Amino acid sequence: MTLNDVPKLKLGHLPTPLDEAPRLAKALGLRRLLVKRDDQTGLGLGGNKVRKLDFLMADAVRKESDVVLTIGGPQSNHARLTAAAARRLGMDSVLVLAGPRFESFDGNLLLDIIFDAEIRYLPDAGVAPMEKAMDETALELEQAGRRPYVIPMGGSSPLGVLGYANAVKELAGQLGDEKEPQIVAAVGSGGTLAGLTLGARMFLPGARIIGISVARPIEPFEVVVSRVAAGGAELIGVNSAFDPAKIEISYDYVGDRYGVPSNAGIEAILLAARTEALVLDPVYTGKAMSGLIGMVEKGAIDRDRTTVFIHTGGSPALFANEQYFHKMAKYIEINRK
Repeated sequence: MTLNDVPKLKLGHLPTPLDEAPRLAKALGLRRLLVKRDDQTGLGLGGNKVRKLDFLMADAVRKESDVVLTIGGPQSNHARLTAAAARRLGMDSVLVLAGPRFESFDGNLLLDIIFDAEIRYLPDAGVAPMEKAMDETALELEQAGRRPYVIPMGGSSPLGVLGYANAVKELAGQLGDEKEPQIVAAVGSGGTLAGLTLGARMFLPGARIIGISVARPIEPFEVVVSRVAAGGAELIGVNSAFDPAKIEISYDYVGDRYGVPSNAGIEAILLAARTEALVLDPVYTGKAMSGLIGMVEKGAIDRDRTTVFIHTGGSPALFANEQYFHKMAKYIEINRK
């Protein structure tokens, strides 16, 4: 089976644009910066998970599932888009969320409600308790006569990563004669970077793939990425040997913890917005952009090599983090008599 043979849906608006960012490139000291606009995939306010859900939800449809389950943090983009995809296909969704306690349903949580997702919340729990709760919920639903379909965190499975292998094929066509870019992306669960790694082997073998971690995983992301990329490769008959030592990931830009904005990430959001009107988010792309900025400053990025930043979306989370920005407002109240 080849990549083109694997069943997939068309939930999003693809291909996404590849935009020049000359003012941001100048501010960073890069010769050329391109932004792959996967924030514009369309479904449920967009984001990178749509590409994975094209493959995963096709499998759910094939299995005649009527409810999908997944896990994530309170402001999970993946959870929001899974709920949106379920609604598009006439299915229900159950989201098992865990992390810091929240006071209001804003940002992605508001959209989860709008998409009528059932939310099961575990305060301050880790991944393992979430996975256990999801499996128990799936069994509960099955015993009640439902047909559940379980999607792992971030859609990071061998089938899900094919979405980003496909994205590299799309990107290669957009780049034309530019065959050796350095590609930068956020790493939250490892699936997107795994797909980029697999796709680069197939369509852009001269590319350098750089991950910027937004979390501190229990298992090194290099191992996760290699394993999941290998699983995806096996599905489509591609060489499945991936050496974790050759997976490039920086852990220097996480900040305090996953889901908590960093000062460098906030500064990166402001720089992108004020040079290109490019809207990033404080959980993923803001931290990833801060990583790109930091790596350029350290000399770890080739300034003369074309750089592609994968904009994975996530802007709804901005509206759950207003407190980090309100002091910057240029607000003047005018009293008229």
